[in-house]
Amino acid sequence: MRHWNSKTFIAAIFLALSTCMPMQFANAATAAEEARMAQCPEGAYAGPREGARRFMQDPYVWFVSREFAKRFCMPEQFVDDSLTGSLAVAVRMKPDEEVTCGMYMGRSDQCPVNQKLLLEVYVDNRKANIPKADPSVKFFAGRGWNSAWYLGTGIPRMKKRYAGEDTEVEGERRPFSPVLSKTITKRENWTQFLYVAERKGWASIEGEFIEDYYRADWVEGMDLIVLDASYGFGLKRARNPDAPPNPKDPHYLEPVKKFAIAVMHGKDTAPFGNAWQANDWYKKNVAYPKGYLHVIELPHKVAQMIYAYDQQQGEQFFNDVKRAITQPPASVPATTTTPTSR
Repeated sequence: MRHWNSKTFIAAIFLALSTCMPMQFANAATAAEEARMAQCPEGAYAGPREGARRFMQDPYVWFVSREFAKRFCMPEQFVDDSLTGSLAVAVRMKPDEEVTCGMYMGRSDQCPVNQKLLLEVYVDNRKANIPKADPSVKFFAGRGWNSAWYLGTGIPRMKKRYAGEDTEVEGERRPFSPVLSKTITKRENWTQFLYVAERKGWASIEGEFIEDYYRADWVEGMDLIVLDASYGFGLKRARNPDAPPNPKDPHYLEPVKKFAIAVMHGKDTAPFGNAWQANDWYKKNVAYPKGYLHVIELPHKVAQMIYAYDQQQGEQFFNDVKRAITQPPASVPATTTTPTSR
């Protein structure tokens, strides 16, 4: 007969547990994930989340409605009830490979910021009134940067467009701001995404975004529009959302309440053209929000990130906000720093 001592017995038990427990945990994790997917059949958030053993690194800061969070099984800390006019906004800083120097003040050392700030907007296409300048476009993939751009073909292609030739293929046509051509000669044909500051029944125009990506019906009833801030920001002239009212502001007695993305036809902004060139961004003759096709009111943190990006402090501040928002619920929130006022 074989005799077992206590040490041998304990070792055998430990071996059995060490073999069975990982399998049990794996089975439990799989069952939990299957139950989660059953709750969100269209898709479930795959980034870091409480209890997740496997996840994707997520470069975005999310601001979502409760409806969107429920639909895609998103963490509660992403919900922001101050967001209106959009089901969700995902903000990202991304390296910009398209930097062209010498375009500012004619100096070769004057280069735009080498980061893009992207606002990815999910809109209910059954409610939002955001008309396309080119209704035929269902998908636009932005400008894929490759070696061909260094060969200087842009001007010859532009000449072909003005001669009436179609130089774009499917996926290259911008839905809201088509490239200039023989038939499209002005921005009046565009649908514009303006960055505005709400005042008292009107809004001052603070900047503009341009589409970088578009997908009609990304999921049923929802369009995805990616807006690029690199065309209108980064020159250290944006309004600080945390600064007190400035007495030098001609509308000092009508201080800013909140910031938004406001949609207008280019033809409706045409009368503003001469004043825009004079750098007068105050337009009291358009009622807010009724004078715009659609308005997306942004959470305050988004306005802070736009300002930080404009001040070329964007990456550091963006990361601070991301850490603060994505902290697990049981942990101590990270400290968020406010961008320095001009």
